[in-house]
Amino acid sequence: MPIWSPAEVDRATAVFINCPFDDQYRPMFRAMLFTIAACGYRPRCALEISDSGAVRIGQIADLICACDHTIHDISNVELDADGKLPRFNMPLELGIDIGLRLKDPAASGKRALILEKERHRYDKFLSDISGQDVEPHGGTTSGVIKAVRNFLNADPSRPSKLPGPKAIEGDYALFLRLVPDIIAAARFDPWEDLDYRDVLTVIHEGQQALPT
Repeated sequence: MPIWSPAEVDRATAVFINCPFDDQYRPMFRAMLFTIAACGYRPRCALEISDSGAVRIGQIADLICACDHTIHDISNVELDADGKLPRFNMPLELGIDIGLRLKDPAASGKRALILEKERHRYDKFLSDISGQDVEPHGGTTSGVIKAVRNFLNADPSRPSKLPGPKAIEGDYALFLRLVPDIIAAARFDPWEDLDYRDVLTVIHEGQQALPT
């Protein structure tokens, strides 16, 4: 099963994803991965990192620097059921991205998409980004597909046209019906249990199998 290697991804087509990786967000994350790949780009995120001897925040900064496009979903502001605290990883990584762009002249061509569940809700917990365009996704896979597709469609360096959000949403629904057969042929674990690289492999195989 051929699959792209992160080391071979051109920064012009690389998209860094900063979002929750928990079970609740998983359907939206995987819809995001599918959409990025369907648009001809390559997703990258912290799940690539497996070096326990390295400083994780430094590796995340390196990933952000290696991508001309970044997506930050800051919608996960609910309190944790056990600790009664929110998770601040997403705003932290957004801050790293903004800081790098402000201080590095070479980053002037980078583009970012900030996602939230509801329009203007971020004003209450992250007011310093007021004035920036923040796209609401409504907490749905269709909302994520539309926001990500439209973000990539606005890339001025992209030479070819993209299918519309509804078309990609239809392809994703068909892809999900193909997933069990792809997993069975690859002898992978169930879709819900796949690790990041196996998910990318299944998406790659599924998109190859979709009718054109």
